[in-house]
Amino acid sequence: MEIKVKRKRIVLIFTCLISIFGIIVVVCDRMVDNAAKDRLYDDVEDIPHRKVGLVLGTSPISTWNGRRNYYFDHRIKTAAELYKAGKVDWLVVSGGDYRNLENGYDEPVAMRDSLIKQGVDSIRIVLDYDGTRTLNSVAKMRDVYRQDSIVIISQKYHNERALYQAKHLGIDAIGYNAKTPDRRTSWWRNRGREVLARVKLFIDIVRDVQPDIKESMVSDFTESKLEFLSESHIQTEYGDLICLKPDMSRLTMDMICGEIPSADNDSIVLAFAGAFTGSTSGKGHINIAGNHVSGGKIYRGYRCKRNTGAFTWSPLSGPQFFYDDYQSAMEKAAREGGMGFAQEMTIHDSKSVKTARKLDNKNVFRALCLNKENQLALYESLGIVTFGNFINALLSQGIKEALYTDMGQGWNYCFYRVNADESSPKYLHNQPLPYASNFVVLKVKQ
Repeated sequence: MEIKVKRKRIVLIFTCLISIFGIIVVVCDRMVDNAAKDRLYDDVEDIPHRKVGLVLGTSPISTWNGRRNYYFDHRIKTAAELYKAGKVDWLVVSGGDYRNLENGYDEPVAMRDSLIKQGVDSIRIVLDYDGTRTLNSVAKMRDVYRQDSIVIISQKYHNERALYQAKHLGIDAIGYNAKTPDRRTSWWRNRGREVLARVKLFIDIVRDVQPDIKESMVSDFTESKLEFLSESHIQTEYGDLICLKPDMSRLTMDMICGEIPSADNDSIVLAFAGAFTGSTSGKGHINIAGNHVSGGKIYRGYRCKRNTGAFTWSPLSGPQFFYDDYQSAMEKAAREGGMGFAQEMTIHDSKSVKTARKLDNKNVFRALCLNKENQLALYESLGIVTFGNFINALLSQGIKEALYTDMGQGWNYCFYRVNADESSPKYLHNQPLPYASNFVVLKVKQ
Protein backbone atom coordinates (compact mmCIF):
# COMPACT_ATOMS: atom_id res chain seq x y z
CA MET A 1 0.00 0.00 0.00
CA GLU A 2 2.80 2.35 0.95
CA ILE A 3 4.58 1.63 -2.37
CA LYS A 4 1.41 2.55 -4.31
CA VAL A 5 1.17 5.84 -2.42
CA LYS A 6 4.79 6.66 -3.25
CA ARG A 7 4.21 5.82 -6.90
CA LYS A 8 1.15 8.07 -7.03
CA ARG A 9 3.13 10.85 -5.36
CA ILE A 10 5.96 10.49 -7.91
CA VAL A 11 3.46 10.50 -10.79
CA LEU A 12 1.75 13.58 -9.29
CA ILE A 13 5.04 15.43 -8.85
CA PHE A 14 6.16 14.48 -12.36
CA THR A 15 2.78 15.59 -13.79
CA CYS A 16 3.03 18.89 -11.91
CA LEU A 17 6.55 19.48 -13.19
CA ILE A 18 5.50 18.73 -16.77
CA SER A 19 2.49 21.04 -16.35
CA ILE A 20 4.62 23.84 -14.91
CA PHE A 21 7.15 23.44 -17.70
CA GLY A 22 4.32 23.47 -20.26
CA ILE A 23 2.92 26.65 -18.75
CA ILE A 24 6.37 28.26 -18.82
CA VAL A 25 6.81 27.28 -22.46
CA VAL A 26 3.40 28.70 -23.42
CA VAL A 27 3.94 31.94 -21.44
CA CYS A 28 7.40 32.51 -22.96
CA ASP A 29 6.08 31.75 -26.43
CA ARG A 30 3.14 34.16 -26.05
CA MET A 31 5.28 36.94 -24.62
CA VAL A 32 7.65 36.77 -27.59
CA ASP A 33 4.71 36.66 -30.03
CA ASN A 34 3.00 39.67 -28.45
CA ALA A 35 6.17 41.75 -28.32
CA ALA A 36 6.62 41.34 -32.09
CA LYS A 37 3.14 42.58 -33.02
CA ASP A 38 3.15 45.50 -35.48
CA ARG A 39 6.90 45.07 -36.00
CA LEU A 40 6.81 42.29 -38.59
CA TYR A 41 6.38 42.77 -42.34
CA ASP A 42 5.64 40.39 -45.20
CA ASP A 43 5.33 42.88 -48.08
CA VAL A 44 8.37 44.78 -49.35
CA GLU A 45 6.15 47.74 -50.26
CA ASP A 46 5.00 48.19 -46.66
CA ILE A 47 8.27 47.97 -44.76
CA PRO A 48 9.98 51.30 -43.95
CA HIS A 49 13.58 52.02 -44.96
CA ARG A 50 16.38 51.17 -42.55
CA LYS A 51 20.03 51.67 -43.32
CA VAL A 52 21.09 48.12 -42.34
CA GLY A 53 19.50 44.70 -42.66
CA LEU A 54 20.69 41.81 -40.45
CA VAL A 55 20.42 38.38 -42.14
CA LEU A 56 20.43 35.71 -39.44
CA GLY A 57 22.66 32.78 -40.27
CA THR A 58 21.88 29.39 -41.66
CA SER A 59 23.57 26.96 -44.03
CA PRO A 60 22.67 26.12 -47.66
CA ILE A 61 22.80 22.42 -46.72
CA SER A 62 20.94 21.07 -43.72
CA THR A 63 23.29 19.89 -40.99
CA TRP A 64 20.45 17.61 -39.93
CA ASN A 65 20.25 15.40 -43.04
CA GLY A 66 22.66 16.84 -45.63
CA ARG A 67 19.85 17.93 -47.92
CA ARG A 68 19.17 21.32 -49.47
CA ASN A 69 18.09 23.87 -46.86
CA TYR A 70 15.10 25.83 -48.14
CA TYR A 71 15.20 28.06 -45.06
CA PHE A 72 18.51 29.35 -46.45
CA ASP A 73 17.12 29.82 -49.97
CA HIS A 74 14.08 31.80 -48.80
CA ARG A 75 16.15 33.91 -46.41
CA ILE A 76 18.61 34.88 -49.17
CA LYS A 77 15.82 35.64 -51.64
CA THR A 78 14.06 37.84 -49.08
CA ALA A 79 17.22 39.76 -48.17
CA ALA A 80 18.04 40.39 -51.85
CA GLU A 81 14.47 41.52 -52.48
CA LEU A 82 14.72 44.02 -49.63
CA TYR A 83 18.05 45.38 -50.89
CA LYS A 84 17.00 45.68 -54.54
CA ALA A 85 13.81 47.49 -53.48
CA GLY A 86 15.97 50.14 -51.80
CA LYS A 87 14.61 49.34 -48.33
CA VAL A 88 18.11 48.67 -46.91
CA ASP A 89 21.50 50.04 -47.98
CA TRP A 90 23.65 47.37 -46.33
CA LEU A 91 23.28 43.69 -45.42
CA VAL A 92 25.12 42.06 -42.51
CA VAL A 93 25.27 38.29 -42.99
CA SER A 94 25.73 36.79 -39.54
CA GLY A 95 26.63 33.17 -38.88
CA GLY A 96 29.41 30.79 -37.97
CA ASP A 97 32.15 28.87 -39.73
CA TYR A 98 31.20 25.17 -39.37
CA ARG A 99 33.35 23.67 -42.11
CA ASN A 100 34.95 21.28 -39.61
CA LEU A 101 31.56 19.58 -39.06
CA GLU A 102 29.77 17.08 -41.27
CA ASN A 103 27.62 19.00 -43.81
CA GLY A 104 29.02 22.19 -42.27
CA TYR A 105 29.55 25.44 -44.17
CA ASP A 106 31.16 28.83 -43.81
CA GLU A 107 27.76 30.47 -43.35
CA PRO A 108 28.69 34.15 -43.92
CA VAL A 109 30.59 33.34 -47.13
CA ALA A 110 27.80 31.07 -48.39
CA MET A 111 25.24 33.81 -47.72
CA ARG A 112 27.41 36.49 -49.34
CA ASP A 113 28.02 34.43 -52.49
CA SER A 114 24.31 33.64 -52.83
CA LEU A 115 23.34 37.29 -52.36
CA ILE A 116 25.81 38.36 -55.05
CA LYS A 117 24.19 35.87 -57.43
CA GLN A 118 20.86 37.50 -56.58
CA GLY A 119 22.21 40.88 -57.68
CA VAL A 120 23.37 42.41 -54.39
CA ASP A 121 26.49 44.61 -54.64
CA SER A 122 29.30 42.75 -52.85
CA ILE A 123 30.64 46.00 -51.40
CA ARG A 124 27.34 46.36 -49.52
CA ILE A 125 27.63 43.00 -47.75
CA VAL A 126 29.34 42.74 -44.34
CA LEU A 127 30.47 39.32 -43.04
CA ASP A 128 29.93 38.67 -39.33
CA TYR A 129 31.45 35.49 -37.86
CA ASP A 130 30.16 36.07 -34.32
CA GLY A 131 26.67 34.94 -35.31
CA THR A 132 26.77 31.53 -33.63
CA ARG A 133 23.88 32.73 -31.44
CA THR A 134 21.03 35.13 -32.16
CA LEU A 135 22.07 37.09 -29.06
CA ASN A 136 25.55 37.62 -30.55
CA SER A 137 24.17 38.67 -33.95
CA VAL A 138 21.80 41.24 -32.51
CA ALA A 139 24.10 42.60 -29.80
CA LYS A 140 26.98 43.05 -32.24
CA MET A 141 24.86 45.40 -34.33
CA ARG A 142 24.74 47.74 -31.34
CA ASP A 143 28.06 47.15 -29.62
CA VAL A 144 30.44 46.82 -32.60
CA TYR A 145 28.68 48.18 -35.68
CA ARG A 146 26.99 51.06 -33.81
CA GLN A 147 23.56 50.46 -35.34
CA ASP A 148 20.47 51.17 -33.23
CA SER A 149 17.82 50.91 -35.97
CA ILE A 150 17.82 47.76 -38.13
CA VAL A 151 15.75 45.27 -40.13
CA ILE A 152 16.11 41.64 -39.08
CA ILE A 153 15.65 39.09 -41.87
CA SER A 154 14.69 35.49 -41.14
CA GLN A 155 11.62 33.26 -40.91
CA LYS A 156 8.71 34.69 -38.88
CA TYR A 157 9.19 32.61 -35.73
CA HIS A 158 12.93 33.40 -35.66
CA ASN A 159 12.29 37.10 -36.28
CA GLU A 160 9.90 37.23 -33.31
CA ARG A 161 12.56 36.02 -30.88
CA ALA A 162 15.25 38.24 -32.42
CA LEU A 163 12.96 41.27 -32.09
CA TYR A 164 12.40 40.52 -28.40
CA GLN A 165 16.16 40.25 -27.94
CA ALA A 166 16.68 43.54 -29.78
CA LYS A 167 14.07 45.31 -27.65
CA HIS A 168 15.76 44.05 -24.49
CA LEU A 169 19.08 45.45 -25.79
CA GLY A 170 17.56 48.82 -26.63
CA ILE A 171 17.68 48.41 -30.42
CA ASP A 172 14.85 49.76 -32.57
CA ALA A 173 14.32 46.74 -34.82
CA ILE A 174 11.68 45.56 -37.24
CA GLY A 175 11.48 42.18 -38.97
CA TYR A 176 11.04 41.19 -42.58
CA ASN A 177 9.71 37.65 -42.85
CA ALA A 178 11.19 35.10 -45.22
CA LYS A 179 8.92 32.32 -46.41
CA THR A 180 8.81 29.25 -44.16
CA PRO A 181 9.27 26.00 -46.14
CA ASP A 182 6.21 23.79 -46.46
CA ARG A 183 7.93 20.55 -45.41
CA ARG A 184 6.13 19.41 -42.23
CA THR A 185 9.02 17.47 -40.71
CA SER A 186 11.43 20.39 -40.92
CA TRP A 187 8.71 22.79 -39.74
CA TRP A 188 7.98 20.76 -36.59
CA ARG A 189 11.67 20.25 -35.87
CA ASN A 190 12.49 23.95 -36.23
CA ARG A 191 9.35 25.08 -34.45
CA GLY A 192 10.07 22.77 -31.54
CA ARG A 193 13.63 24.03 -31.33
CA GLU A 194 12.35 27.61 -31.47
CA VAL A 195 9.94 27.10 -28.56
CA LEU A 196 12.78 25.85 -26.38
CA ALA A 197 14.99 28.70 -27.59
CA ARG A 198 12.38 31.17 -26.35
CA VAL A 199 12.49 29.63 -22.88
CA LYS A 200 16.27 29.88 -22.94
CA LEU A 201 15.95 33.51 -24.02
CA PHE A 202 14.20 34.39 -20.76
CA ILE A 203 16.58 32.25 -18.69
CA ASP A 204 19.49 34.15 -20.24
CA ILE A 205 17.82 37.49 -19.52
CA VAL A 206 17.24 36.56 -15.88
CA ARG A 207 20.83 35.33 -15.55
CA ASP A 208 22.10 38.43 -17.37
CA VAL A 209 24.03 36.31 -19.89
CA GLN A 210 26.30 38.53 -22.00
CA PRO A 211 26.99 38.05 -25.73
CA ASP A 212 30.21 36.32 -26.72
CA ILE A 213 31.61 38.71 -29.35
CA LYS A 214 35.19 38.10 -30.44
CA GLU A 215 35.49 41.05 -32.85
CA SER A 216 35.96 44.04 -30.57
CA MET A 217 36.98 46.83 -32.97
CA VAL A 218 34.07 49.29 -32.94
CA SER A 219 33.33 50.54 -36.46
CA ASP A 220 30.27 51.96 -38.20
CA PHE A 221 30.80 50.41 -41.63
CA THR A 222 28.03 52.59 -43.11
CA GLU A 223 30.33 55.59 -42.73
CA SER A 224 33.27 53.98 -44.52
CA LYS A 225 34.34 54.96 -48.01
CA LEU A 226 33.29 52.57 -50.74
CA GLU A 227 36.31 50.80 -52.13
CA PHE A 228 36.64 49.74 -55.76
CA LEU A 229 39.76 47.76 -54.95
CA SER A 230 41.50 46.34 -51.90
CA GLU A 231 45.27 46.26 -51.43
CA SER A 232 47.16 43.95 -49.11
CA HIS A 233 50.71 42.88 -48.26
CA ILE A 234 51.03 39.11 -47.85
CA GLN A 235 53.97 37.36 -46.23
CA THR A 236 54.92 33.88 -47.47
CA GLU A 237 57.94 31.63 -46.98
CA TYR A 238 58.75 32.13 -50.69
CA GLY A 239 58.77 35.91 -50.57
CA ASP A 240 56.23 38.65 -49.91
CA LEU A 241 53.42 39.56 -52.27
CA ILE A 242 51.41 42.67 -53.04
CA CYS A 243 47.79 41.86 -53.83
CA LEU A 244 45.33 44.17 -55.59
CA LYS A 245 41.81 42.73 -55.59
CA PRO A 246 39.20 44.67 -57.60
CA ASP A 247 35.48 44.57 -56.86
CA MET A 248 34.38 43.29 -60.26
CA SER A 249 30.69 43.81 -59.51
CA ARG A 250 31.31 47.54 -59.91
CA LEU A 251 33.91 47.56 -62.67
CA THR A 252 34.35 46.81 -66.36
CA MET A 253 37.49 45.65 -68.20
CA ASP A 254 39.07 46.42 -71.55
CA MET A 255 42.42 46.29 -73.31
CA ILE A 256 43.86 49.57 -74.55
CA CYS A 257 46.26 49.22 -77.49
CA GLY A 258 48.50 51.80 -79.11
CA GLU A 259 48.43 54.27 -76.24
CA ILE A 260 49.36 54.54 -72.57
CA PRO A 261 46.40 55.06 -70.19
CA SER A 262 46.53 58.37 -68.35
CA ALA A 263 46.74 58.30 -64.56
CA ASP A 264 44.73 61.55 -64.61
CA ASN A 265 41.70 59.64 -65.87
CA ASP A 266 39.91 59.07 -62.54
CA SER A 267 37.47 56.58 -64.08
CA ILE A 268 40.37 54.09 -64.31
CA VAL A 269 40.65 52.04 -61.11
CA LEU A 270 43.53 49.79 -62.25
CA ALA A 271 45.87 49.74 -65.28
CA PHE A 272 48.73 47.34 -66.02
CA ALA A 273 50.52 45.88 -69.04
CA GLY A 274 49.05 42.59 -70.21
CA ALA A 275 50.52 40.82 -73.24
CA PHE A 276 54.16 40.89 -74.28
CA THR A 277 54.94 43.92 -76.45
CA GLY A 278 57.52 44.22 -79.22
CA SER A 279 60.23 46.86 -79.02
CA THR A 280 59.24 48.83 -82.10
CA SER A 281 57.09 51.90 -81.61
CA GLY A 282 54.10 52.76 -83.76
CA LYS A 283 53.15 49.33 -85.15
CA GLY A 284 49.82 49.10 -83.34
CA HIS A 285 48.21 45.71 -82.85
CA ILE A 286 50.89 43.81 -84.75
CA ASN A 287 53.35 44.94 -82.04
CA ILE A 288 51.46 42.85 -79.47
CA ALA A 289 52.29 39.18 -78.86
CA GLY A 290 49.44 36.94 -79.91
CA ASN A 291 45.88 37.51 -80.99
CA HIS A 292 43.97 39.74 -78.60
CA VAL A 293 40.57 41.37 -78.10
CA SER A 294 40.14 45.10 -77.55
CA GLY A 295 36.83 46.95 -77.44
CA GLY A 296 34.93 43.87 -78.53
CA LYS A 297 37.10 43.31 -81.65
CA ILE A 298 39.69 40.62 -82.26
CA TYR A 299 43.09 41.59 -83.66
CA ARG A 300 46.10 39.64 -84.91
CA GLY A 301 49.41 40.05 -83.12
CA TYR A 302 52.83 38.58 -83.74
CA ARG A 303 53.47 34.90 -82.99
CA CYS A 304 54.90 34.11 -79.55
CA LYS A 305 55.73 30.57 -78.41
CA ARG A 306 55.63 31.63 -74.75
CA ASN A 307 51.89 32.31 -74.95
CA THR A 308 50.50 29.14 -73.36
CA GLY A 309 47.34 30.61 -71.83
CA ALA A 310 44.87 33.45 -72.08
CA PHE A 311 42.53 35.64 -70.07
CA THR A 312 39.21 36.98 -71.31
CA TRP A 313 36.49 39.16 -69.83
CA SER A 314 33.07 40.14 -71.12
CA PRO A 315 29.96 41.64 -69.51
CA LEU A 316 28.16 38.35 -70.16
CA SER A 317 30.75 35.76 -69.10
CA GLY A 318 32.91 37.73 -66.65
CA PRO A 319 36.60 36.85 -66.06
CA GLN A 320 37.85 33.52 -67.46
CA PHE A 321 41.25 31.81 -67.79
CA PHE A 322 42.24 29.31 -70.48
CA TYR A 323 45.22 27.01 -70.85
CA ASP A 324 46.72 25.80 -74.13
CA ASP A 325 43.66 26.08 -76.44
CA TYR A 326 42.19 29.57 -76.24
CA GLN A 327 41.46 30.87 -79.76
CA SER A 328 37.73 30.05 -79.53
CA ALA A 329 37.65 31.84 -76.15
CA MET A 330 39.05 34.99 -77.82
CA GLU A 331 36.39 34.81 -80.51
CA LYS A 332 33.66 34.41 -77.90
CA ALA A 333 34.96 37.40 -75.90
CA ALA A 334 34.85 39.49 -79.08
CA ARG A 335 31.26 38.43 -79.82
CA GLU A 336 30.26 39.37 -76.27
CA GLY A 337 31.85 42.84 -76.49
CA GLY A 338 34.72 42.01 -74.15
CA MET A 339 38.51 41.85 -74.06
CA GLY A 340 41.28 39.27 -73.92
CA PHE A 341 44.99 38.62 -74.27
CA ALA A 342 47.41 35.72 -74.37
CA GLN A 343 50.41 35.24 -72.08
CA GLU A 344 52.49 32.63 -70.32
CA MET A 345 50.39 30.44 -67.99
CA THR A 346 52.03 29.68 -64.65
CA ILE A 347 49.21 28.02 -62.68
CA HIS A 348 46.22 26.08 -63.99
CA ASP A 349 43.64 24.16 -61.93
CA SER A 350 45.60 25.02 -58.75
CA LYS A 351 48.80 23.40 -60.07
CA SER A 352 51.96 24.88 -61.55
CA VAL A 353 52.45 24.24 -65.28
CA LYS A 354 55.59 24.06 -67.41
CA THR A 355 56.91 27.50 -68.37
CA ALA A 356 59.37 28.70 -71.00
CA ARG A 357 60.89 31.05 -68.44
CA LYS A 358 63.43 29.28 -66.24
CA LEU A 359 62.40 28.88 -62.62
CA ASP A 360 65.69 30.29 -61.35
CA ASN A 361 65.24 33.51 -63.36
CA LYS A 362 65.24 36.51 -61.01
CA ASN A 363 63.06 39.61 -61.35
CA VAL A 364 60.02 41.38 -59.94
CA PHE A 365 57.11 39.30 -61.24
CA ARG A 366 53.41 39.96 -61.65
CA ALA A 367 50.44 37.74 -62.52
CA LEU A 368 46.71 38.11 -63.07
CA CYS A 369 45.07 35.43 -60.92
CA LEU A 370 41.89 33.71 -59.88
CA ASN A 371 42.00 33.17 -56.12
CA LYS A 372 40.47 30.42 -54.00
CA GLU A 373 37.26 32.46 -53.60
CA ASN A 374 37.00 32.64 -57.42
CA GLN A 375 37.79 36.36 -57.31
CA LEU A 376 40.05 38.18 -59.73
CA ALA A 377 43.29 39.52 -58.22
CA LEU A 378 46.60 40.97 -59.40
CA TYR A 379 49.67 39.74 -57.51
CA GLU A 380 53.20 41.15 -57.66
CA SER A 381 56.32 40.02 -55.84
CA LEU A 382 57.57 42.54 -53.32
CA GLY A 383 61.09 42.87 -54.64
CA ILE A 384 63.25 40.55 -56.70
CA VAL A 385 62.62 36.80 -56.32
CA THR A 386 63.15 33.72 -58.45
CA PHE A 387 60.33 32.86 -60.84
CA GLY A 388 59.88 29.51 -59.09
CA ASN A 389 59.47 31.15 -55.70
CA PHE A 390 56.93 33.60 -57.12
CA ILE A 391 54.84 30.71 -58.41
CA ASN A 392 55.15 28.86 -55.08
CA ALA A 393 54.11 32.01 -53.21
CA LEU A 394 50.97 32.18 -55.36
CA LEU A 395 50.22 28.49 -54.78
CA SER A 396 50.59 29.02 -51.02
CA GLN A 397 47.69 31.48 -51.25
CA GLY A 398 45.41 28.94 -52.92
CA ILE A 399 45.59 30.53 -56.38
CA LYS A 400 43.64 28.50 -58.94
CA GLU A 401 44.75 30.24 -62.15
CA ALA A 402 47.70 32.56 -62.81
CA LEU A 403 48.68 34.25 -66.07
CA TYR A 404 51.98 36.14 -66.22
CA THR A 405 51.72 39.82 -67.22
CA ASP A 406 54.42 41.83 -68.97
CA MET A 407 57.13 43.18 -66.65
CA GLY A 408 60.61 44.60 -66.88
CA GLN A 409 61.56 48.26 -66.63
CA GLY A 410 58.94 50.36 -68.41
CA TRP A 411 56.64 47.42 -69.12
CA ASN A 412 55.86 47.17 -65.39
CA TYR A 413 53.95 50.49 -65.39
CA CYS A 414 50.91 50.10 -63.12
CA PHE A 415 48.63 52.50 -61.25
CA TYR A 416 45.47 52.01 -59.21
CA ARG A 417 42.84 53.72 -57.04
CA VAL A 418 41.29 52.22 -53.92
CA ASN A 419 38.44 54.67 -53.29
CA ALA A 420 36.10 56.51 -55.62
CA ASP A 421 37.20 59.91 -54.34
CA GLU A 422 40.93 59.43 -55.00
CA SER A 423 41.90 61.92 -57.71
CA SER A 424 45.59 60.93 -57.54
CA PRO A 425 46.34 57.23 -58.02
CA LYS A 426 48.90 55.00 -56.34
CA TYR A 427 51.64 53.31 -58.35
CA LEU A 428 53.35 49.95 -58.30
CA HIS A 429 55.69 51.36 -60.97
CA ASN A 430 55.31 54.84 -62.46
CA GLN A 431 57.57 55.00 -65.55
CA PRO A 432 56.15 53.54 -68.81
CA LEU A 433 57.99 52.95 -72.06
CA PRO A 434 56.56 54.57 -75.20
CA TYR A 435 56.22 51.18 -76.93
CA ALA A 436 54.66 49.41 -73.91
CA SER A 437 51.44 49.89 -75.80
CA ASN A 438 48.92 47.36 -74.52
CA PHE A 439 47.30 47.77 -71.13
CA VAL A 440 44.53 46.03 -69.25
CA VAL A 441 42.31 48.70 -67.72
CA LEU A 442 39.54 48.35 -65.14
CA LYS A 443 37.04 51.21 -65.13
CA VAL A 444 34.07 52.22 -63.02
CA LYS A 445 30.76 51.05 -64.49
CA GLN A 446 28.76 53.91 -65.96
